[in-house]
Amino acid sequence: MSTTRKAATAVRKIVLFGDSMLGRFTKPRIDQLEAEAGDVLVFNCAAGGWKSDDGARRAATIAKTEPDVVVLSFGANDCAPDRLVELDAYTRNLHTIAEAFAPATLIGFLPPSIEEIDGVGKRGRTNTVLDTYRRVLREVVTAPNAVDTDAAVAPLIAAGEPVHEDGLHLTGDAYRLVISALARRISAA
Repeated sequence: MSTTRKAATAVRKIVLFGDSMLGRFTKPRIDQLEAEAGDVLVFNCAAGGWKSDDGARRAATIAKTEPDVVVLSFGANDCAPDRLVELDAYTRNLHTIAEAFAPATLIGFLPPSIEEIDGVGKRGRTNTVLDTYRRVLREVVTAPNAVDTDAAVAPLIAAGEPVHEDGLHLTGDAYRLVISALARRISAA
């Protein structure tokens, strides 16, 4: 076998699958992830507005790419009152997704806390409800494979820097930190 072929087989396929938290991984963000995770090729299969039921419908088809690692980000849309996917259905959807991607390693990209004004965030979301959805995602991927986005952006918060672009989505500086945390998790998988 040639050296080129050996190198090609060592590259792990990473699929980003979920909502806008991963859908906002533009080329520079994917380039950062690939550079920091090393020997990976990233495919972004995420879209703004997707909920877990969207993922459950698409998982089997996307799984045909036979990824080594799948990064899941679902929950921020599922918990919005105007788009609510009840927690039991969300749990079933995540299990359907997990089963479709077996035997790939699953990593959870936990949705960051949202900015709340008078106890409520964008589209009526609350961090209390979002926490229950994050907990399910953490359980499905197993806690060691969950990337805690809030912990990753803590240095920015401590420095008084903004972490939200719009109350829900992360700033560029925050994404740089969470991408580094994700790359470390992928490298360890």
